[in-house]
Amino acid sequence: MTQYSPIIHPWNQEIWQNLTLEPERANHALLFNGDAGLGKQDLALALAHFVVTGTHSQSQSLFLAGSHPDLHVLMPEDHVQDNLLGSFAKRYLEQHSGKPKRTISIEQVRTLSHALTTHPHISKHRVILIFMAETMNRNAANALLKSLEEPPANTLFILVSDELSRLAKTIRSRCSLVQFRQPDVESAKAWLKLDGRIPENNIDTYLSMSNNQPLQAVRLFEGGYLDSLKTVFTDVNNLWMRRAEATQVAKSWQDLGSAQVLDILQKLATDLLRNSLSEAPKSVFFPVQQPWFKSSSGKLSRVKLLDVIDELNYAKRMLATPVDQLLVLETLSSKISKMPN
Repeated sequence: MTQYSPIIHPWNQEIWQNLTLEPERANHALLFNGDAGLGKQDLALALAHFVVTGTHSQSQSLFLAGSHPDLHVLMPEDHVQDNLLGSFAKRYLEQHSGKPKRTISIEQVRTLSHALTTHPHISKHRVILIFMAETMNRNAANALLKSLEEPPANTLFILVSDELSRLAKTIRSRCSLVQFRQPDVESAKAWLKLDGRIPENNIDTYLSMSNNQPLQAVRLFEGGYLDSLKTVFTDVNNLWMRRAEATQVAKSWQDLGSAQVLDILQKLATDLLRNSLSEAPKSVFFPVQQPWFKSSSGKLSRVKLLDVIDELNYAKRMLATPVDQLLVLETLSSKISKMPN
């Protein structure tokens, strides 16, 4: 990589202009919130580059090398990749022999706090990027709170979250909220056509499955989401027809990937609920499967469906912790098997 090209998606241009035209008016802490797949991470990195590099050639080189001393990045270990952001984030990872952690730990925040005791090294300002900020546990959030309450001079915090409700209220109250919103359907389609990664005849399907989040649509396409979807639908049918045991299905879901399976099941349950409440729901995640939803929704107990939706929300919270994933999935598959009247 010889130069960094900021990625600002069309639907985020107004946010970018507001943050860069008058940067001196910005709060010391920004909280980027919105659904996954809207480009929050790209804009956060672009803003960090804007703040710490300017036209300084040494800053530019250090930024591209992932070693700029005035840019600090925290994210859960299991989301660190071998890319530019990963190079910065690896400076804050602990050495251990276990599985990659799914949360931002208090050790990461403490290491950051120690780094903030000095002044910026070569730039006028430094930037702290915290991705998936909602994964901080209480201790980590409390440790960060001290820095947000008494921020070091010339320091900009940018927290990025897909789920604002999971972020500690004390953290939220110290930040200026920047809300990211999805583009309208036609704009999203136009961008995906230009992007070219999803075949044009599949764009509508993937936009529906991603709740009109263009970047999420691309991720679903590239991650084999449709194949996983077919497997999960088959598993659910087998549970209902008593052709499979809950433990067997749970193991299949663990092998498939707990996070993706949970996403599919939450959307499936939502579509079932929409069809039970309306003859012609205005929007669904899985339009191709509408005949299945129509026939299934009338055979299910709405009380049990709502119970499963609650269980799905609980499972999502549990899977973000070190809990036994298979046990969570077994409980979930057992409840799903009992949904038909």
